[in-house]
Amino acid sequence: MYKAIEKFIDSATPASRCLLAIFASTPYFVLYFLVNLPALVVPEIRAGVRPAVVWAAQGGVVLSIVINGGLGCWLWPHRQSTERFPKIFTGIAINMGLLYTFMALLAGAFTAGPGLVWMGVLAVGLFLFELRTMWIAYLVCASVLVAYDLLVLSGVARYAPAITARAFEGVEVTWWWAIWRDMAFYVGLVAMTVIPLLLFDRLNVLHDKLNQLSGTDVLTGLANRRHFMERLGAEVLRQKRTKRPLSMVMVDADHFKRVNDTYGHAMGDSVLCDLARVLAEGVRTPTDLAVRLGGEEFAILLPETSASEAEAVCRRIHERLSALTFKSGEQSFQLTVSMGGAECLGQDVEAVMKLADRNLYRAKEEGRNRTIFSVSAEVA
Repeated sequence: MYKAIEKFIDSATPASRCLLAIFASTPYFVLYFLVNLPALVVPEIRAGVRPAVVWAAQGGVVLSIVINGGLGCWLWPHRQSTERFPKIFTGIAINMGLLYTFMALLAGAFTAGPGLVWMGVLAVGLFLFELRTMWIAYLVCASVLVAYDLLVLSGVARYAPAITARAFEGVEVTWWWAIWRDMAFYVGLVAMTVIPLLLFDRLNVLHDKLNQLSGTDVLTGLANRRHFMERLGAEVLRQKRTKRPLSMVMVDADHFKRVNDTYGHAMGDSVLCDLARVLAEGVRTPTDLAVRLGGEEFAILLPETSASEAEAVCRRIHERLSALTFKSGEQSFQLTVSMGGAECLGQDVEAVMKLADRNLYRAKEEGRNRTIFSVSAEVA
């Protein structure tokens, strides 16, 4: 059930969210209409309400259902469209909000269940409508609520105009009023608890996804420079404490500009993705870390790995790339990489990266498609 809700949140269009709001609220409106009917026909209950007010409420419910139904029918053909219809969305939100507001006012906004329903509706609205739409609907409904409360305080209007003193037996409420009030309370309680829980859970999921995306290269799926620098800094500090080996390798695709110029950028992207896959498959997961620094530049972080062990990793990568042939139409080509490595022996991040970068430059100067490795103590 939750996965279905999550899938709907991810794929729903603005129109489909608005339609869901209509479908979710209409049964409650119908139930409210049906529950009010006994108040108009059962003498015992009729004595505790003001029939004219209840009849007006019933008419308002029917009118609201008709309005939302008409707007829903207009939206239905557009349910798969990503187009926004601000006026329609706002009209539906205000129509629903005003009906819930009048429900709360008629029964006593501050002492009866519909007041909680009104707050629940706000939570549901934030779940389905855009924030701007909800702000407009909220301000309209809140203004009505405040205005009516001022009329009550000034003695112009009645508090809870739908009921009379006969709804109470001494200090206790009558059975029928208690049932009506409790039903509204629990409906509102469900909306006030379930929807915010879904919203906060969804917020946690999105937060995790954003954290993942902030450290991931979009094209290749490898870690990005930001994540690499954070991890390298942590591993260098750990190496200083434990004195365990730590190596890193800078990787650069040889003559990659020629690939883009000859075969196009789409092919270039495909080559980078395949290179990323070779790097990821050539290291231990999750101990090691393969990274795309940007463009055709990559890096490999190898904790608990000495220089000789890191060189063996680089040889495997060279071997796998030599067995890989890229095709573009009838043409085929291969890719080589130059790699510069460094083993950390207590040096800081800048020193390790400086040595690895210097070794990468030497590898490219000496003919490319090779690895040059040394230790950080060699840095001047």
